[in-house]
Amino acid sequence: MLIDTHSHINFDSYDEDRDAMFDRAADAGVDGMVCIGMLPTGGREALSLARRYPGRVYASVGVHPYDAALLDEAMLGEMRALLREPEMVLVGEMGIDTVKAEAPLAVQEAAFARQLELARELDLPVCIHSRDAFPHCERLVREVCPEGWKGFAHCFSDGVEEALGWKALGFTISFAGQITFKNKSCDPIRDAARALSPEDVVVETDAPFLAPTPHRGQRNEPAFVRETAKVLAALWEMDEAEVFAQTTRNARRVLQL
Repeated sequence: MLIDTHSHINFDSYDEDRDAMFDRAADAGVDGMVCIGMLPTGGREALSLARRYPGRVYASVGVHPYDAALLDEAMLGEMRALLREPEMVLVGEMGIDTVKAEAPLAVQEAAFARQLELARELDLPVCIHSRDAFPHCERLVREVCPEGWKGFAHCFSDGVEEALGWKALGFTISFAGQITFKNKSCDPIRDAARALSPEDVVVETDAPFLAPTPHRGQRNEPAFVRETAKVLAALWEMDEAEVFAQTTRNARRVLQL
């Protein structure tokens, strides 16, 4: 079985076939998925889905770096209340994006640090979005959590050095569809996977984005996380079922399921 550790299945692109999407996930051996709630509005949607599909959907809430300027004490209070619900297993996604985010870096860093503090207060793992930003993320994690913390380096898209850096911080590296892409630009992601052990890794879709090969160009969905896990098995020269089981154990460990 598999767990998709990062999806956005609350998005309206699933409204017309959400139940069928769950059936396809089950047929593909995906028995769990985390719905990432963007801002408190998205967090409430994720929580609603987790309650509608207990034991199959788990919820999070966080402020993406694109939205960093929106985070204030009132929003933190809303997040704190949501995160106390038993279906909430993760804080995020949060982090730093030096490529696409319009929020100034200082604003992103302040929002990231405050959410790390909230996760530490509630003893919850975090989901970190880092785009060309590992040194910034590493510094902030160490400032808030000197001994490191727990959670996922979401949608990992860097190389060996960064992967080992996340591991040293206490994080589990989450691979998405890019590891299946044939582009040479994705070779460093595959090199990073080879440098890690199966105990260091989980898989995700980031659905509806980044559909893996052979589904590129389609709307992504949790069933497709199987393709990412299959590529990891090939890179490690392992039996696919073993990789499926290990990444699931890793996800359950981090999420305390």
